[in-house]
Amino acid sequence: MNINKYAQLLNPEPTNGGFPSYANPNLAKVLATQKRLTTNSCQAIAFSLPIITYQDTGIIYPNTINIIQGKKGVHKSRLTEIFCGLMLRQHLPIATHQFLGMVREPMHKAVVLYVDTERNINDQFPYAIQKIKLLAGYPIEEEPPNFDYISLIDIARSERFDTLNEYIKRFRVQHENHNLFIVFDVVTDCVENFNDVRESLRLVDMLNETINLYNVTFLCVIHENPSAGNDKGRGHLGTELNNKASQVIQIGFEKDNQGNDTDLIRLKFLHSRNTKRLEPIYVQYSEETKGLVLANVDFINEKLAMKKTKAQLIDIQNWLTNHLKEAKSKKELIEEIKIAFDCGERTIEDRLKELDDKGFIKRFTVGRSAYYKLIIPF
Repeated sequence: MNINKYAQLLNPEPTNGGFPSYANPNLAKVLATQKRLTTNSCQAIAFSLPIITYQDTGIIYPNTINIIQGKKGVHKSRLTEIFCGLMLRQHLPIATHQFLGMVREPMHKAVVLYVDTERNINDQFPYAIQKIKLLAGYPIEEEPPNFDYISLIDIARSERFDTLNEYIKRFRVQHENHNLFIVFDVVTDCVENFNDVRESLRLVDMLNETINLYNVTFLCVIHENPSAGNDKGRGHLGTELNNKASQVIQIGFEKDNQGNDTDLIRLKFLHSRNTKRLEPIYVQYSEETKGLVLANVDFINEKLAMKKTKAQLIDIQNWLTNHLKEAKSKKELIEEIKIAFDCGERTIEDRLKELDDKGFIKRFTVGRSAYYKLIIPF
């Protein structure tokens, strides 16, 4: 290609409107972004301060995608209410135990949009709205000017993404001079099929575009896969969101040494893009407040002590009696026992060998893979 023609393609003559005209309209965006990157990379960079911190470590930062994930029934929405109440709270400083020890940057005031897809609009979702108001310091009769909420429960799944996208645009224009904090509870219900690659990418791309162009932070609530040992967010959408998220918080019940749920709840920080990974926060459900509160030290120690006698032989034996109804591969069995007893692989292998020597279970191979089956009492 003639060098002059090539130069003309990259630097076309301005149109009547004063802007260059390119064959591919996206090239103008790329060049504009390139110019912005050049400017930013040639000067000192001032990193954004966190919106929410815990023990002086940032948890939520502006213009990010964040995830709360957990199995069904582990109080994901109640944790979400705490984040919303903290973002809406007008008068700081506050008693941080209300917010599990988390603190909001005082100068960062936001308008909160809560998008619900699961709860009925007669009492369940209105009750959650009331709890958020109370956490934020408002009476339930008042309508905070910086709190917006919608339900998609009566919108067909095939139409939810377009409806949501349109509402967010409208919401953004109405509050163009404010920081926006948008919650999806639950995010997989915002698309027709959370396993569809195209739909998942369309939603994730919309979130990414929004946080890069506007003062928006997203908090996405997602169910984990229901199967034991699989703590990934559901579907292809869960995978894509996890890849883009700046913070992933897992909520779930601590287990005893039998693999049963206790009433101690652990908030675990699975992924923190901006800071070091925090130690878990231990909380419990309060009947008095109908919400989550920080667990006291004695309660934490009592529940964690139930896990310390890890993988005793009799405990493993009882567990196998209930769970090894059919032969399982060694790899699968070890993973399940690790989750149930929170112990290392070496300990489990030792216990399985002891029970094999006692004739309680039998080890056999299929091809190159080892399997175990129960001998006693069957």
